[in-house]
Amino acid sequence: MKIGKSSHIALATALSISVFTQTVEAMPMFGTQTGLDCVACHSQQMPRLNKFGRKFAASGMTISQKVKDLNSTNNGFMANTDINPSLLIKSKYNRTYDKPDGKGNIPDDGTNAGDFSLLRSVQAHLGGRISDEFGAIIKLGQRVKEGKSIEGKAVYAHAMDDNAYLGAVFFSTAELGAFAGMEFYNTGLYKPLRMFDMKIYNNTVQKQKIGAQAATGLQAYYDRDALFNENDHLFVTVGMYAPAQDGVIYDMGDNLIPFARIAYEYMYSDFNFILGGFIMKGGDLVAATSPLSIKRETYGIDLQIEGSIMEHEVMLAATKVFKNTLEYSGINSDVDELDTKNRYNEGFSIQGAVSVTDALIAKLSYMHYNDTNEYLTYDNHGNPKYKTDKINVKDLDYAIGLGIDYGFTLIVPMKIAVEYAWMQPSLSRVKEYQDFMVTLTLPF
Repeated sequence: MKIGKSSHIALATALSISVFTQTVEAMPMFGTQTGLDCVACHSQQMPRLNKFGRKFAASGMTISQKVKDLNSTNNGFMANTDINPSLLIKSKYNRTYDKPDGKGNIPDDGTNAGDFSLLRSVQAHLGGRISDEFGAIIKLGQRVKEGKSIEGKAVYAHAMDDNAYLGAVFFSTAELGAFAGMEFYNTGLYKPLRMFDMKIYNNTVQKQKIGAQAATGLQAYYDRDALFNENDHLFVTVGMYAPAQDGVIYDMGDNLIPFARIAYEYMYSDFNFILGGFIMKGGDLVAATSPLSIKRETYGIDLQIEGSIMEHEVMLAATKVFKNTLEYSGINSDVDELDTKNRYNEGFSIQGAVSVTDALIAKLSYMHYNDTNEYLTYDNHGNPKYKTDKINVKDLDYAIGLGIDYGFTLIVPMKIAVEYAWMQPSLSRVKEYQDFMVTLTLPF
């Protein structure tokens, strides 16, 4: 593994010591609603959620300081409503060194040039508590590559007692995948709750697009604190989703994929241990002249450990994807631009983070990725010659990532993340390659 590009490492160091440090805010709209500081819901490494943050999500965003201040006075429906706005802006610089193309060669077409986006994404949020048992949020987004989007979800959350919620969620997202409705652990199934911004070299769920892409769905969930004793917690959800937001490419009614998720927490000493599993399975293969259809089989397990060592917050997240198979058939299958090419993957990733100071987080990751597709080799006449042994250009023996998150205030609270990754391809003829990324996040 080569460690180079010292000028970028120097830049990372300069960025991290050149600003005044304070904890960065995360979604100020919910701080306004609850009357709580951001660290009440989030780990020090924003925007990852802590135990209370998960409870706020399970409540359907209905916990509200405003309602508490009313002291249960009956002032009509609007008295229970607590809707607030937020704006999230992200800037990004990204450069990959010696990244191979689909044949394992290093292209001379600008692929490895640095890419800077001052406004990589702009997202306007509006949401919060609608009533005692309903919460909702809507997001309008503009991203450099993906364009405009509109996303949202509505949550019904019935408090069975002080420790449990039984609820249902309707959601539609342009980029966050089937777990966008109700998922609050930090292992990457829900894209925003991951440790590294550089997701495809640090998180196997994001690498395989399990917690990404367009999705519209409905799910039911059960969230219970103190299931067997005061130290444990259970979260279960089941639902169905269509891999789109409209019926332009898919017939959404004919492409509903069932999915399920379970996670069990147990607090021991100063640490909270979370073990979970997930599955997405369903769909059919159709004739080449039929409307586009998807068949999917995805399942895996994940682990999260959170706690403190010598007053330093620590977190570890690991995910093993045993199988991730997506097969597209019908009209518009096997099209790069529509992202409808078949995928056959499995992989593993583990990420760790520790708070060095109140403002500085250090991160480390390891990821293995195996593209199990059997690629054909063709002769000079275009005929298939033989099948590979499944070791190909996309496979990674490992990817190792390093990063820092730094919170500071310069007019408004901000967070800067500086990350570097080194990739070791499994195929011996493919060179090692590297990736460098800096992101700046500004929440209002």
